[in-house]
Amino acid sequence: MSLSDADAEESVFSGQNDQLVSGKDLEQPTLTNSGDEDEFSDEEDDEEPALRYKRLGGNVHALFEKDTASTLTASERFLVLGTHWGNVIIIDFEGNEVKKWRAHSTTVNSVSVDIDNEYVASAGDDGRVVVHGLYTDDVTIVNYSRPVKAVALDPYYSRKASRRFVSGGTAGQLIMYEKKWFGKSDSILFTSAGPIQTIRWQENLIVWACDEGVQIYNTDQGTRISQIARPEGSPRPDLYTCRLHWKDSHTLLIGWANFVQVVVLKERAQQQSPALGFTGTDNDSRPLLYAEVSVMYRTDFIVCGLALYRDNFLVFTYGDHQMIEGITAEDDTQIPREEQQHRMRNAPPPELRMIDRNIEEVSSDVLPLEGFQLLQPNDYGLAYCAAHSSSASAKSPRPENEFDDNSAGAQTNEADTWFILSPKQLVSVRPRGLADHVQWLTERGNYQQALADIEEAYRGDGQWAMYRNQIKAAEYQSIGQAYAQILMDGGNTAEAAKVCTRVLPRTNTPEAIEAWESWIFAFAETSSLHEISPYIPTATMQLSSTVYEMVLAFLLTSDISEFKCLVFSWPASLFNAYSVVLAVEDQYEKAASAEDKQSLKEIMAFLYDRLNQPSKSLRCHLELFTDGILSRVRRENLFDAIRDKAELVLCYDDHSLGLDRDGAEVLLQERCESDGVQLLTDNTDAIPCASVVKQLVDTPEHLYVYLHTLLTKDAHLGAPFADLQVELYAEYNPEKLLNFLRISTYYSFDKALEICEERNLVLEMVFILGRMGDNHRALMLIIDQLRDVPRAIEFAKEQNDPELWNDLVMYSRDKPEFIIGLLELGGTHTNPTKVIQNIPPDLQIPGIRRALTNVLHDYHLQVELCTDCKHVLEGDCELLSDGLRRLQHQGMEVECDQMCLVCQLPLENMPAGSSNVLAFWCGHIFHDKCILHPDVQLKTQMDSLTSSTNSSSVDVVKRSQHIIHSPADQRRLLMQAKLDRTMMIRQYSPACPVCVEYDQKKMQQARTGWSPSERKDRELTGSSGGAVDIPEQADLPPMQTLEI
Repeated sequence: MSLSDADAEESVFSGQNDQLVSGKDLEQPTLTNSGDEDEFSDEEDDEEPALRYKRLGGNVHALFEKDTASTLTASERFLVLGTHWGNVIIIDFEGNEVKKWRAHSTTVNSVSVDIDNEYVASAGDDGRVVVHGLYTDDVTIVNYSRPVKAVALDPYYSRKASRRFVSGGTAGQLIMYEKKWFGKSDSILFTSAGPIQTIRWQENLIVWACDEGVQIYNTDQGTRISQIARPEGSPRPDLYTCRLHWKDSHTLLIGWANFVQVVVLKERAQQQSPALGFTGTDNDSRPLLYAEVSVMYRTDFIVCGLALYRDNFLVFTYGDHQMIEGITAEDDTQIPREEQQHRMRNAPPPELRMIDRNIEEVSSDVLPLEGFQLLQPNDYGLAYCAAHSSSASAKSPRPENEFDDNSAGAQTNEADTWFILSPKQLVSVRPRGLADHVQWLTERGNYQQALADIEEAYRGDGQWAMYRNQIKAAEYQSIGQAYAQILMDGGNTAEAAKVCTRVLPRTNTPEAIEAWESWIFAFAETSSLHEISPYIPTATMQLSSTVYEMVLAFLLTSDISEFKCLVFSWPASLFNAYSVVLAVEDQYEKAASAEDKQSLKEIMAFLYDRLNQPSKSLRCHLELFTDGILSRVRRENLFDAIRDKAELVLCYDDHSLGLDRDGAEVLLQERCESDGVQLLTDNTDAIPCASVVKQLVDTPEHLYVYLHTLLTKDAHLGAPFADLQVELYAEYNPEKLLNFLRISTYYSFDKALEICEERNLVLEMVFILGRMGDNHRALMLIIDQLRDVPRAIEFAKEQNDPELWNDLVMYSRDKPEFIIGLLELGGTHTNPTKVIQNIPPDLQIPGIRRALTNVLHDYHLQVELCTDCKHVLEGDCELLSDGLRRLQHQGMEVECDQMCLVCQLPLENMPAGSSNVLAFWCGHIFHDKCILHPDVQLKTQMDSLTSSTNSSSVDVVKRSQHIIHSPADQRRLLMQAKLDRTMMIRQYSPACPVCVEYDQKKMQQARTGWSPSERKDRELTGSSGGAVDIPEQADLPPMQTLEI
């Protein structure tokens, strides 16, 4: 129950003002349950319990035989129990004793554990507080000389050197004990008029209960946050112990007598001062947190403990509304002593109630604990242990000397657990687990919900996820099969099949296989195999082939679509494909609908592929127009299998191009480029043309497409079918017939002419007659039927027959349009003068003037063109002559280390009798001695000797000694050598031997390749003085003598 804004403001208190929280302004709804038990008893029987109770066993019974429990607290690892004989006992969650020590001489009123589970503090009526280390010998004892009712360790006691704890008792003082630099000290945090009853420490917050109410203290700030007053009308505080429980660091639950409160700690809103420019609270001394009572309600029972379970209050209660009515607000002195003793001897059993946020009771469980008739509310307690999943994250107490395997030192709580304390008994309370939940559901026949909850828990979702290990796979399968059998008995086979799929095992074991086969046969008995067939395992486990074939046989006659799905998805090893395809073929003959036939043909194609029968498979695929089937033929080289299916291949092309639809038109080129006809024409070695033509005779249009495509690839392949092709062109595409007649030479002229005459194809007839040599008839067809002057002239040009031109001139002499055509288009093939002379004098020819003008203009144009060509030729000759002359006047660079191509010696090594080097324009260089004939060389030497004899004796001596004394002598000697060499070259005209040999070889090769008649014609031409095509020696450019 939430407070209004005004009520919330009244609940906020600073540490300096000890104002009380009054409950008079709060609504106080009363929770009752006595009047509705009978009315809702039937509904409660059908409502699943929320909690599970278990009495702790172990050796805790032996402990209670000699002692009684007085207080209890729980950590995430163990329980700490205080007794009336002053013992502190550590027990595990199963009730086994782990550790025990005597801490007090009288009753232990309170125990506390730090967050690390390493230290335990206890407070007793002997006035002592004892802090005992579980893993060390560290023991701290503080004596306050008066009974201590409550103690709380700092949650981080083991981690801090201050070793703080707080305690309080009948002295009414809340004392904090801590170690400081100068020693140990006690600090009084609060003083009350009555005893301190209960203390709880949560992080930096301490909460305690006293006569004034519940106080909250902040250890970081060292100040009290708030004081929550006892609710108005509640019994005396010393009668019933206040119960405190921290849900978290901001939520506190308070149970005091017959009232329950929920206190929320909130941060105080900060205010900023515009004038001073800083942020702060109204008073710097006020704490940052304040307490707000968010929920408060009155009950008709005494609260002995409380906690939160999910979104509900879990309240441990004592008594009923009658007892509450007899309790006064201040004391019970008005109740007679006999009545008090009677009530003490006949106390009701305690109850554990679950109350939701709307202050409505969800459930109530009566707990008949041992000796409950003699117990009072302060004898009971409730300890809370939060769920903890890690088994090694914290230490656990062990016995000092030994630790057996059965102890709970390594135990952890997998779920929230509450422990109920009575003097002679401990009871653990846990939320019901998945196993309990499933058992409760199955006992009531709700198998569907049980399976759903188990599967949700296995997925890690939902409220039962933490208990998923409680249900094993075998139990889950057993529950599922029981549910499936119920569904089968009820006729719901579809849902039963789904359940079997979920619960039946999929491991390849004999048990799993047997389970699957038994259920499949069960479905077969009810003729509902179609329900279980999609779920039959095929990958992880394999059943007998009989089961799979039985399912297929059933579906073949009942559900072809499901049969197709299974055949396509099941591996080939599960069933005999040959027997299945035979059954499919038989069913195909019986099928009535086109849809069923289509599906069965697809199945046959698939099975034939599995059986490696490509011929049958391809036939089915082509009839089904399967995409990519022709690519598969090429890829797998299945030409032999498709050899007898030419018609299906062409039909496949028609389907691909959409020709099977009404009104579809496709160009011939597109049909010829289709995959099917390309496949047939590209592989004529594997698919003979004659076989294809034989198959396509009944479908001439397909035959026409095939032969046309064959013609575009290789005209010779279709030679045997040329006459047939002529007829097909004439029928389906006359426009292409003329082109075929031009490029083909294999058809019969007479048959082709007959076909063209039947269809009156004049142009084709003209061409055939021209081929047959009947040019006159062909020309007459053009003139008489086509009356196409340009075509007639073009035909005459093609034939190049003078007689044909004469016929054309004579025919056109009295036809003006032909005369004009001959004058304008005849060109050089006809003489315009002859045409003009044959014109009758009285014939009127429209346009004759223009035609004659064009003739004269063409004549003058020819004359001008010849003149211009002559000028261009002369200019080119002059330009080439100048280039040749410049080339001949250029020098040639010769390196001394170059080799003579005759003697293979360097040019600088002159052989005997050689003094010069000869370089030809072809680039070859020789010593002069190496290429001149001996008589030429001797004559040259004689000429040099004669020239030397006529010289003076001084010059002879200088020349013989090769001594040159002056530049003039040097120039004269050089000039003499140039003149001698020039005279020799002009007189003997030597040729390059390398080039001469090369020309001779080329001449010999040319003569070898000539035919006898050509060789004879060339010889006659050479003998008659004409020009020879390949001369033996061409005129060489003049040579230049170079001297080294």
